[in-house]
Amino acid sequence: MATLKDVAQAANVDASTASRVLRGDPRQAVSVATRERILEAARIMQYRPNALARSLRMGRTDTIGLIIPSLDNVGFSDVTHGVQAAAARAGKLVLVVEAGALPGSEGARFEHYSRLVTDGRVDGIIAAFASLDDRLLKQIAERGLPLVLVNRRTSGVQGSVVVDDEAGSRLAVDHLISLGHRRIAFVGLAPETDTARRREHGYERAMEAAGLTVEPGWQVAGLPTEAGGREGAAALVALAADRRPTAIFAASLLAAIGILAGLHDAGIAVPADMSLIAFNDHPLAAHLSPPLTTIRMANFEMGQTAVEMLLGAIEGRGVQDVMLPDSPRLILRASTAPPGPS
Repeated sequence: MATLKDVAQAANVDASTASRVLRGDPRQAVSVATRERILEAARIMQYRPNALARSLRMGRTDTIGLIIPSLDNVGFSDVTHGVQAAAARAGKLVLVVEAGALPGSEGARFEHYSRLVTDGRVDGIIAAFASLDDRLLKQIAERGLPLVLVNRRTSGVQGSVVVDDEAGSRLAVDHLISLGHRRIAFVGLAPETDTARRREHGYERAMEAAGLTVEPGWQVAGLPTEAGGREGAAALVALAADRRPTAIFAASLLAAIGILAGLHDAGIAVPADMSLIAFNDHPLAAHLSPPLTTIRMANFEMGQTAVEMLLGAIEGRGVQDVMLPDSPRLILRASTAPPGPS
């Protein structure tokens, strides 16, 4: 890799002159020809300034931190892709932290998160793991660190970007109702988060609007994991045959994969015996057996918008709570069908 000294030698100037020209220092008075010679040498040699030296001089790292619950959760893949794309356009790097993999107490985790900024590792944080009353994030916000929540909201912290989860849930339930289902179960999210509540409210309101009753045992909550989905499926399968739902709406894609496996193990065919639809889409859903009907949300755009808001916060501009106007989309595959004759 070319160094500053290499560029200076190629342009026949001293290193201090090349440095000031390349960083746009207005105090460096050189002729137009000299400036163009330096810039051309840097372009040909593909010179990149030393990031550490630049961060010390500018007080910026040009890096943002992204904290996600788990790398296993495919529901966050599009959000992460959107964050990466927007950061790259702005000339920033992204440091990803997996919250679920951090050991220790709450205090130890808080110190880990806050050090990302106080140690000068990142210029701001995008967090995708907040609970309804998240003390860690409140402490980070109180320290004045640039912070934006994505796919989450929490009390006492302003600055978030979400999608209309409630509308996505209503679309899923309405699809099942349109197929003729009246006994529809919901496998929600735990622990308690703003996102979990909005998806649950969408399910409840869609059922109410259709004049359908949610029977006891039809609403279960679990971790957004394959194991959580299996547990949800087991709870529904355990219901008496005459009380068992004919369709399930899963609030996360990874849980839906677990539900699909749990139903298969119980000898329940999808969709012949029970239909299944999941919140959030991923290419993986098309390769399951059967391919999974999903609700696609504007997760990529959510990640992009979070980066734009965070970069504004780093520059001293205010943040706000935003819900993207993009409508959810039904991705119809083979896991949903009219209820069987039984």
